[in-house]
Amino acid sequence: MGIAEETRVPRHRNFVAATEIKGSKVLTINDEELGTIKEVMIDSERGRIAYVVFACDCFLGMKCKFFAIPWGALEASRGAYILKVDKEAFKTEEGLDENVWTLNRKDLVKVYERYNIQPYWEI
Repeated sequence: MGIAEETRVPRHRNFVAATEIKGSKVLTINDEELGTIKEVMIDSERGRIAYVVFACDCFLGMKCKFFAIPWGALEASRGAYILKVDKEAFKTEEGLDENVWTLNRKDLVKVYERYNIQPYWEI
């Protein structure tokens, strides 16, 4: 058995490299493109993905915005991720600072509440 055989990953896998997640498209449930995942933020204390930083596609006349999205709010589908929101939802939302994507626990609770998801550290 060679190295190539030992490192082959099955088509339906439970583990995905963060480098594969970064750059992935985020779509609405209606297959409308919302933007891309720019970063995967890890809770190093608990060893879990806390959230992803999502760059919302620019709307006409507006600059791109960045948002924190709970990992549990995304559903993998055909090489992209589905986010069950209306495309218009991000127009009025305040995004993250373009250069500061680290949230504290208090801010992260608000993000999870916005998506009606129980924070993973409370489960």
